[in-house]
Amino acid sequence: MSDEITIRPATSADVPELVRLRRMMFEAMGADDARQLAATDAANAAYFSQAIPAGGFHGWLAVTAAGEAVGSGGVVIDRHPPGPNNLSGRVGYIMNLVTAPPYRRQGIARRVMGAMIQWLVDHGIQVIALHASEVGRPLYEELGFTPSNEMRLRIE
Repeated sequence: MSDEITIRPATSADVPELVRLRRMMFEAMGADDARQLAATDAANAAYFSQAIPAGGFHGWLAVTAAGEAVGSGGVVIDRHPPGPNNLSGRVGYIMNLVTAPPYRRQGIARRVMGAMIQWLVDHGIQVIALHASEVGRPLYEELGFTPSNEMRLRIE
């Protein structure tokens, strides 16, 4: 079935699908507050509408032959000071990797990841980062990602 799926770059016209799929990702991670999710949808629509044409967000959709978006992924390029292992300071950050439940376990996420990684390589990015869910971790490890020492502080 995944052979019938096309992986293509997302455009500004795809904002509603990117928002829908991002919400699907949050719901799969346990988010269930309808008001919070609606506010997140609105914020994401505004973000994607601005960031896609400005080049701040690069997304990909997995689309069926009938035109249904059943998966997505995205990349932003973060800029850090240069370091010994990354003289450009550019870090490709992968996010939003999600596949609709009926289409999971068919290699779609792997194909979306492949498209994103290739795009990053083509743009000279030498360091790629992401945050892994427990479900996604095996795929990322198979693709060569290794754990890092990141820690996080959330300010309320």
